Amino acid sequence: MTKTYPDHRGAWACSPVARRTAIVLLMLLALTSLLGFPSVAHAADLAVGSAVEVTATGGDGLNVRSAASTTSQVVGVQKDGARGMVLEGPVTAGGFRWWRIQWGNGLMGWSVDTYLRVPPPNPLPGAPTSLVATPGVESVTLSWGAPEGSGTSPVTAWRIYRDRHADPSTLVATLQAGQPGFDQRTWTDGPMLLGGATYWYAVSAVNAAGEGKSTEDVQTVPQTAPLPAGIFFLPPELDFGGDQSSLVLTLQNSGTAAVTFSILPGDTWMSSVSPASGSIPTGGVQRITVTAQRANMPSGTYESLVRVQCSTGSINIPAHMRIGMIQGIDVSRWQCSGDVTGDPINWASVRSAGYRFVFVKATESVSIEDAYLDVLAPGARAAGLLTGVYHVCWPADNTPEAEAAYFLQNARQYITAGFLIPVLDLEPRYNIHGAAMVAWIDRWAGAVKAATGATPAIYCSSSVAADLLKGDPTIAGRYPLWIASYITADQPNTGGWNTWAFWQYTSTGKVPGIEGHNVDLDCFNGSEDTLAQYVITGKPSSCSLVTAVMGNGVIGISPQQTSYAPGTTVTLSATAVPGWEFVGWSGTVTSTANPLVVTMNSNMSILGTFRKSAAPLQHVITLSVGSSTAHLDGQEVALDSPPVIVGGRTLVPLRPIIEGLGGALTWIPETRSVEVELGGITIQLQIGNPTAIVSGQSVTMDVPAAIINSRTMLPVRFVSENIGADVDWEDLTRTVTIRVTVSSTLGGTALQPFGRSTGPAA
Repeated sequence: MTKTYPDHRGAWACSPVARRTAIVLLMLLALTSLLGFPSVAHAADLAVGSAVEVTATGGDGLNVRSAASTTSQVVGVQKDGARGMVLEGPVTAGGFRWWRIQWGNGLMGWSVDTYLRVPPPNPLPGAPTSLVATPGVESVTLSWGAPEGSGTSPVTAWRIYRDRHADPSTLVATLQAGQPGFDQRTWTDGPMLLGGATYWYAVSAVNAAGEGKSTEDVQTVPQTAPLPAGIFFLPPELDFGGDQSSLVLTLQNSGTAAVTFSILPGDTWMSSVSPASGSIPTGGVQRITVTAQRANMPSGTYESLVRVQCSTGSINIPAHMRIGMIQGIDVSRWQCSGDVTGDPINWASVRSAGYRFVFVKATESVSIEDAYLDVLAPGARAAGLLTGVYHVCWPADNTPEAEAAYFLQNARQYITAGFLIPVLDLEPRYNIHGAAMVAWIDRWAGAVKAATGATPAIYCSSSVAADLLKGDPTIAGRYPLWIASYITADQPNTGGWNTWAFWQYTSTGKVPGIEGHNVDLDCFNGSEDTLAQYVITGKPSSCSLVTAVMGNGVIGISPQQTSYAPGTTVTLSATAVPGWEFVGWSGTVTSTANPLVVTMNSNMSILGTFRKSAAPLQHVITLSVGSSTAHLDGQEVALDSPPVIVGGRTLVPLRPIIEGLGGALTWIPETRSVEVELGGITIQLQIGNPTAIVSGQSVTMDVPAAIINSRTMLPVRFVSENIGADVDWEDLTRTVTIRVTVSSTLGGTALQPFGRSTGPAA
């Protein structure tokens, strides 16, 4: 039926019946007003310049027309609550009074006053208008307009919010009345911002009644500051070894005069810097230690900046720490490719990169076994990683007893002493909800615990965790929580659980040893000691032995197996290369005996250490792909970035190695080139240029120098062999060994190679 009043959808009918119907409806409208329904504005209530609000349309909205006529074009519809300002009127036409209104969303046109009212005063101020963020060098300047309404009292403060993601909610400043910038509505954030990073901002107004709504967020990218003249720095990087107490920033003066410096930590979790200031002579190096505040610090990922202020300029450097957390991964067939008869993951590289635990997918529902379960789980365990398995459940389709039986049938051998506790994976698309889901979990976990003695952990998203807690608030006390929460925060969103054991914080990680695939990255909420509480106890069914070498030598193992039955006797023998001698064993066993006899009653990790005994001018350097720690003559050398493989060749940050051998490496920013000097040999390499200059002669390289992750990376084989070194590549461990002999001559220091070059990847 056509309505006989302008209800934003219809127009006046022309028949007498329609007109009589309209009169009746208008009388009903007046009656509803008397009965307490939302009142409409009277003619005296509206005037040019007054605020206006749509009301009582029942959700259908009010027509906005091009002219004061029910036959004119409808240019838009305004819903209940929409506000605007009266520009012109009233105009009487067709039995109604019309007003031309400028609406808050930009729409302008004519509407009847039947569904209009003067809005009641809002005690809170409106949202500030026209927020603009202007980027500066490691800073951002904000400016904004006054709110559409200040509320029932004047604005007394502006609140500024900032985050590294949309919907900013971190309060970073409050600008009070009387402070500089308050009246001008402008404020500058910085200089403690990271150039090149994206920031989001929002601003709200505050009056005596409280805080009003904030602006829509705006985003901007601060400009990057140029490096201070003469300073080369190695930024601190996140150490994936887990719990950290400090990080190190290395400054080097590559200029022609001494450079003074001061260091400013960007957040309170960085408790101290040492030294906080000083002077670096020409060619000198200064290591800055930044220490984390540990007291009353919850486990989590902390991110901030370190400001390096020099006499030649200043720059902010990102600093990350994971405090109280041990790093791990979880994998399945999605991290694999190729033939399942060989392990597609280089677990030695994974462990060398600092990861300490891994969960491997075992089964799903009652018929799906991961094709790589019996490859990945034994491989990870043999490499010394704490290993556990998980089951993806389909509670809407199967009974918990059936799924538990299938899980145990295929993965029972990995739910025994020495392994991590098993995990039940709750994927939202398969699940039931609330108390019914909790009851399903209890029955599944009960069946698994009865068979293995281990209480499973629960893996789920924040929303699923909240749903479980709503269904049964006691569930948090029965199972450890492994939460999937991909947020940039110190702590995960646990859905209301008061604690968590494991946190899957990203699904797009990159891990050395797992090439070409994204990897789920996890962390454990505690120390090595507390992680041990999640390991199944009892006599193990098999034990693994992991050995490593520091220095230059070889370890023999007899019998050499991937795993050993408990009680097996194993003999380790250490053989040094000429010019080196065996020092002793460390790790699970501390001894100087050679050979060493051990009894395998647990997993063992044993390090054999060698030192130079002759030819003091011989040097041995080892570097591993994915590891930020190298060894020079058996001593650890920290690299600013781990070696990587590009185009079948290994690129490394060689500065610490070259300087450790007594040479020099100089960065020339004008030409984006690097100059290496060692033993009377000079090599010049330019970023991206496959032609190098070696002692004045042009030489073509397979892979040019490159900047990767803001680090200058050099081809290790090319540089090493052109300074007279021997290079070997170990494919199993993805390790480069460089051997170089230095002999004193009348003209200075000359380098003499020994051995031979092997391995395509070096």
